[in-house]
Amino acid sequence: MIKKLSMDQLSDAFSIIESVIDKMNAEQIFQWDEQYPSREIIKKDISEGSAFGFFQSDELRGYIVLNEEYSPEYNSLEWKDKNGTALIVHRLSIKADCQGQGIAKQLMMFAEEYAINRGNSSIRLDAFLHNKAALSLYDNLGYTKVGTVTFRKGEFYCYEKVFLCSSI
Repeated sequence: MIKKLSMDQLSDAFSIIESVIDKMNAEQIFQWDEQYPSREIIKKDISEGSAFGFFQSDELRGYIVLNEEYSPEYNSLEWKDKNGTALIVHRLSIKADCQGQGIAKQLMMFAEEYAINRGNSSIRLDAFLHNKAALSLYDNLGYTKVGTVTFRKGEFYCYEKVFLCSSI
């Protein structure tokens, strides 16, 4: 089940982030650290109502943030959807010992349905160049690479999936 997170789930949500950081570090993927995403960022996600969780047997196993906020770096890219409103995916993370079970795919399918129901014309996101699992997920789900941007930790591919033909 996927549902909006409440503030009493902050610790569980942040423990997912910590488990992902530990796993990525062990795999030499230095995408996240103590600065990002911080507990305060996760708290803000939840308080703004943009944090969603994947629950299995009443346990939070996945986390995703869906809103229309994007980094200024996105403005340098040639997005296909020029006139619509994009939903932006942030901080997709699956509890380390639950990865490989299709939870990320389910959260992304939820994001697409959520976007369509809200009237968003596309989804945009970025993924760290060295995070092969994330890159594979977005490629397999039909997202198109639009370009790269540079953040504090290095190069990130930006992806887009357009739902409505709003660029006409």
